[in-house]
Amino acid sequence: MSAASNNENSFMKSLFFGQIREEFIFPYPKAKPETAETVSMIIDTIDKFGKDVVKAAEWDENHEMPREVVQMMADMGLTGLAVPEELGGLGLPQSGYARVMQQIASHDGSLAVTLGAHQSIGYKALLLFGNEEQRKRFLPRLASGELIAAFCLTEPTSGSDAASIQTKAELSADGKHYILTGNKLWITNGGIAGFFTVFAKTEVVENGEKKEKVTCFAVELPSEGVSIGPSEHKLGIRASWTNAVYFDKVKVPVENIIGGVGYGFKIAMGILNHGRLGLAAGCVGVTKNCIKASVEHANERVQFKKKIGEFGMIKEKIARMIMNNYVAESMVYMTTSLIDRGDVDYSMESAAAKVFCTEMAWEAVDENIQIWAGNGFMKEYPYERWLRDARINRIFEGTNEILRAFVALSGMQGPGQELSGLAKAIQHPLKGLGIVTEYATRKVKQNVFGENITQSHPRLKKLAGSLEEYTVELSAQVEVLLKRHGKEIHLKQFAQKRIADIAIDLYAMFCTLSRVTQAIEEKGEEKASMEIAIAEAFFMRANRRVKSNFRSMDRNEDEMMKFIAEKAYEDGCYTFDYFNK
Repeated sequence: MSAASNNENSFMKSLFFGQIREEFIFPYPKAKPETAETVSMIIDTIDKFGKDVVKAAEWDENHEMPREVVQMMADMGLTGLAVPEELGGLGLPQSGYARVMQQIASHDGSLAVTLGAHQSIGYKALLLFGNEEQRKRFLPRLASGELIAAFCLTEPTSGSDAASIQTKAELSADGKHYILTGNKLWITNGGIAGFFTVFAKTEVVENGEKKEKVTCFAVELPSEGVSIGPSEHKLGIRASWTNAVYFDKVKVPVENIIGGVGYGFKIAMGILNHGRLGLAAGCVGVTKNCIKASVEHANERVQFKKKIGEFGMIKEKIARMIMNNYVAESMVYMTTSLIDRGDVDYSMESAAAKVFCTEMAWEAVDENIQIWAGNGFMKEYPYERWLRDARINRIFEGTNEILRAFVALSGMQGPGQELSGLAKAIQHPLKGLGIVTEYATRKVKQNVFGENITQSHPRLKKLAGSLEEYTVELSAQVEVLLKRHGKEIHLKQFAQKRIADIAIDLYAMFCTLSRVTQAIEEKGEEKASMEIAIAEAFFMRANRRVKSNFRSMDRNEDEMMKFIAEKAYEDGCYTFDYFNK
């Protein structure tokens, strides 16, 4: 079986082979009526809670929300959104969960972070990888809010490089416990959690050789040897709890190992793939707030005897916020539907949505302040807080730089394996005839016929045509890079960023194409005129970015930029001064 065949369960991975798997994205997914009804009721409850209880400015000023607020959210069922009903939760699918997180984030960033850390990542290991006994023992109490969860991965010397953690767990002499020792840093909910998902290195034996591999543990408090540091003072999300957590020879029963000894890295990545969608959905909620606030001000503020909303530069800002949020929303709920299917690889799509949505939200909070001008900079308005709260999103759950590298390298892995297999097949033509034939047939088909999108609406034919062209070009460019750099491609981050940005834009365009197709089919072209305009405007802007990135693969300033950075490392500072030539 070829590498191309092995990627048939991933839409984005297939793009890197120049293939468009329409069955993954058409038709645009719809929520089941029963899910939509449940989510609607939850949203109504959240909005009432937000109006009556949430004191975001006060909490931000105090660097803390009242502890009873968390219990109030638990009483509303918000701490067990995705836990199965038989274990005390609401049993929402990922799409429903994301929509609820979107609404919570629209009321306060700290609230969203607290709930997201609890269930997007805090106890997600139990949901995805826990055995039946573990799930029954912990999930009912986590769903009810009796236990609040936290995700303990980051360490003082280990951030994005999760495999480099130093926390260790050694098996006790009687084989009944692991002795856990180490420090975890910047743990959201650390100050209120009664349940930790902890990642530590353990000794394993593979092929007769001893190795250290990461293992995932469930640690319930109180436990002797666990101590919590003071709350950190942060730029934003100030009302959430962020603490260091220290483990000093903590005894963890072997039955608290989640997913098996040595499988912790895989579990951590699986959790983060899920968690990123809650974060991305929250960004959609924040941006909707920005759009509402900006439109309100544009309609009321008068300068030069005109409402500022009449000026072209303001119209462009508001239109761009609406356009980007529609696209972001399309990506979020396309990706959550892939998760809900349960039979596809959504890792790249999740990363792409997180990058796009967090950068979109950051742009929106910044532009909203620009529209509000001086008032936007003042603490009496919420907008400066929105900006501070939004800044963490590009760092949370995998920095956007790391996720770009992940998208590029994950996408190129399959084509790289194919080229390696092809090289071996050419050396042994009798044994490798099938591999060579399959590769040649696919390339001829792509070069002669291209890739066809058959399920988009005829009104969007031009947009679909650009995606057909770019998909084939992406595959060709990936092959050029792999032939040029070989295994060294993992070091070529300038190229990785361009490939990732192309892939993220393509996924955004595909999601938008599918959603607008559905809008036209359901409402007709006239009633879907807003969606059509959004799609056409976004495609024009994305087209420019994609073409620029393709051109820059060979004609770029990379070497000059490397030289400038390396010279700065050598000098240790910016060395120029107008008065000291």
